[in-house]
Amino acid sequence: MPLQEVRRVSRGPQAPATPLANVPLNGYDGGIILRLAIGAVDSMVHPSILNLPELIAALPDDLHTICERLLFVERVYGTPVPPPSMQDWIIRQFGTLDRVCEQTIVKTTHRWTLETAFFNPLRACRHRDMAAEADRSSIEQAQEAAIATDLDAHRMFREPLQQTTADLFGRIRGEYCISASNIAKCDGWHGLVIFDEPHPLRFNQAQLCDYFNVAVRWLATAHQADTRARYPLIIWNCLWKAGASITHGHLQMLLSRGMAAGQVERWRRAAVEYRQRYDRRLSEESGQLHMALGLTFQHTEAMWGYVSLTPVKERELVLVCRNPLVAAGWSLGDLDVLYAALQPVWQATYAALRALIDQQGVRSFNVAVYMPPCAITSEPWTEMPLYVRIIDRGDLLSHLTSIGALEMFAGGVITVDPFAVAAAMLQT
Repeated sequence: MPLQEVRRVSRGPQAPATPLANVPLNGYDGGIILRLAIGAVDSMVHPSILNLPELIAALPDDLHTICERLLFVERVYGTPVPPPSMQDWIIRQFGTLDRVCEQTIVKTTHRWTLETAFFNPLRACRHRDMAAEADRSSIEQAQEAAIATDLDAHRMFREPLQQTTADLFGRIRGEYCISASNIAKCDGWHGLVIFDEPHPLRFNQAQLCDYFNVAVRWLATAHQADTRARYPLIIWNCLWKAGASITHGHLQMLLSRGMAAGQVERWRRAAVEYRQRYDRRLSEESGQLHMALGLTFQHTEAMWGYVSLTPVKERELVLVCRNPLVAAGWSLGDLDVLYAALQPVWQATYAALRALIDQQGVRSFNVAVYMPPCAITSEPWTEMPLYVRIIDRGDLLSHLTSIGALEMFAGGVITVDPFAVAAAMLQT
């Protein structure tokens, strides 16, 4: 169906959207199948990114308004014409000619952060190794062998006290990890949390919570040593496809002076501008929209998680925490209170990562934690909750990169359907 044929369906007066904190996980009928009336035709719309215009059209009026405020969605069609000499190859590679000759592409743009995603599932079939796909156990064995080989070749994190640098204030020892100073820094304060367990995919909930708690303590200690440094960022590059130069598991922390990291600041400004324009909270309306479309997988009164409709790369999960204890400035003296406030965030992060690793086969990923400043700043942060963002970085054994010119300069090229990701998350 051409995009211009999709029309908003008027169904009379609608009740206003329930506040996110009061909505049960499956509180909207978008979670499974939406019934959509187009003209006089009543049809069932399967939850799929390719059906996003119909799914949006079927939303209640107030949620449809939220969607129009948040997203620009466009569905277009590609019609390449292959020569006869290519047809056999196309059928072997993609299954049928029709999949190539009649392609559907959905483009989504967040109107406030301006993050854009290009969805075309067909792109997942490029350069596909059919023999390798038939034997997943062999692939997993090859991945484990590659990890073991790299761990054995680069062993400096096995002896962090002898083989890594310390910060001016020394090191912070956790139950399952220890801090270090990054030897090649991206900011004046740039540290590491090195896991006692070398294998980056082998962690339980207690270990992961300890890793993040040590990262938070490092940030607070760095701020105590340099009070002008107040803008925190925690990141995790897991394995080489995600940009890790050392396979041994480790987090990174940065604490900046003048302003937050650019992408964090862009999200903060978007939230402030949204409040100024609509007198509503951007994070909560985004949560309502993703819940209505069946993309929410985590939901409590203080936080929620969803599969993003504008992912920067595959399977982007967004966790949002609006606990005021992590949004009003914090310090070394507040750490016990802060640890308690953050515990549900780290537990939800653990559950999300284990679901991706154990159920969806993700091996290489990036994590970013957007935290509020650890001291008062001139710009407002009251509209900016704590965010955890997680993305899949693709096949660990593939020689292909997942980042090209489109990702660098335009938007994410996505092959995995967010609705399939959400369905898998809800089954774990």
